[in-house]
Amino acid sequence: MSVLAAGLAAKAQNVSDLIISEVLAVPDSTGILDDYGARNGWIEIMNTSQGTVTIGGCFLTDDRDNLTKSLIPKSDSRSQILPRQVMLFYASGKGSQGTFYTDFKVTKGSTIYLVSNDGRTIVDSLMVPEGIPDGMSVAKFPVDAKLIKHATAQEPCIPSPGILNDSIDSKTKAQVMAEKDPHGFILTVVSVSVVFISLAILWFLFTSLFRDKSKKQPKEKAPAKKASGAKSPEDEGVAVAIAMALEMERGGGDFAAIAMALHLHLTQAVHDNESFIITYDTEAGKNSAWRNKQQNFRQLPR
Repeated sequence: MSVLAAGLAAKAQNVSDLIISEVLAVPDSTGILDDYGARNGWIEIMNTSQGTVTIGGCFLTDDRDNLTKSLIPKSDSRSQILPRQVMLFYASGKGSQGTFYTDFKVTKGSTIYLVSNDGRTIVDSLMVPEGIPDGMSVAKFPVDAKLIKHATAQEPCIPSPGILNDSIDSKTKAQVMAEKDPHGFILTVVSVSVVFISLAILWFLFTSLFRDKSKKQPKEKAPAKKASGAKSPEDEGVAVAIAMALEMERGGGDFAAIAMALHLHLTQAVHDNESFIITYDTEAGKNSAWRNKQQNFRQLPR
């Protein structure tokens, strides 16, 4: 367990992961102000690792023959650089002003060195071009996706103190699109496609999730039409009424035959259509089986 802790501590203290990411020699009127309200040159240090690195005890210098020219105090807890973060040092020439001030000023044509806490090992360096304009900086930019390897820009850069530098070849999305589609044809096709796809999705959701549940129920089958000439059930009462009238008028069982004939005519259309005509032979009906009492259990028909 102690070996693991020691390994993690060693990794956290690896100053070889530090680089000088940007240097400004001479600021202009737009330069940042330090804690004392002055505009000075500055040196930006970046931690390229995934662990916290303590820079306290290391040195900054502009003299190859004097690597311990400006000590970074290790007693200050703020002298730790978090993973993939930067730390800014003001080159005011007065290191006594605080932890983040150097004992020398950055000049054009000089080389800035970051020296390990042993006072001998140069961790990184960055040369300031002699002809660099005032207010412009020299910077290193990452050349790999992991932001570990960096390369110095060949041209002066717009200062970005305290901010990670973008890729040296990075371009905005708008710039990449302008190069790939100078006439806007691809953008137009993509935009129109997105609109139509969105409409299709909305239509699908509407029809599948929000459709009217009160859909028309299947129509009930219409009652089968009666045969030609058939009458409604009310007409059966007419036949019964006629039968009762004949019973009262003539008596006997002849009315049963007439009622049956009317019933068949009105409900099943088994007779010829004759308007208000009933043919009845009383003489023949005397010998009809309808009058035979032996074949009738009751006088009135059902």
